[in-house]
Amino acid sequence: MPRDSSTSSKPPHKAYRITNIKTYVPLILDLNSHNYDPWSDFFTAHCIAYDLQDHIDDTYDAPNKPPTDTEWEQLDNLVKLWLFNSISLSLITNAYSPLASARKIWLNISSIFNDNKETTTMQLESEL
Repeated sequence: MPRDSSTSSKPPHKAYRITNIKTYVPLILDLNSHNYDPWSDFFTAHCIAYDLQDHIDDTYDAPNKPPTDTEWEQLDNLVKLWLFNSISLSLITNAYSPLASARKIWLNISSIFNDNKETTTMQLESEL
């Protein structure tokens, strides 16, 4: 029986082809490495290249629009896995939040480093 083109399934999202995020984001983010800015740029560029930036930026506001699309939820979990596989174990412990979206994990990581920058700046200024 010929296959009807109108019922053909959509090909899987290209992000599912990524088996090792460390190939694309070669830095492991760690508090002691002071590499948040380059890590963040690599990760953001990777998400943009794979059309997943809405999982880390404010394009999609999960608290106001809960995801209902199964593929979006699967991709969000994929981005979370990428995040967790590109940061140190101590950061995973600090950034983790049960049932959090990739955006929430992203914001947790950002907060850890931005709050730390302010504290370090204040300490350095007081030493001068």
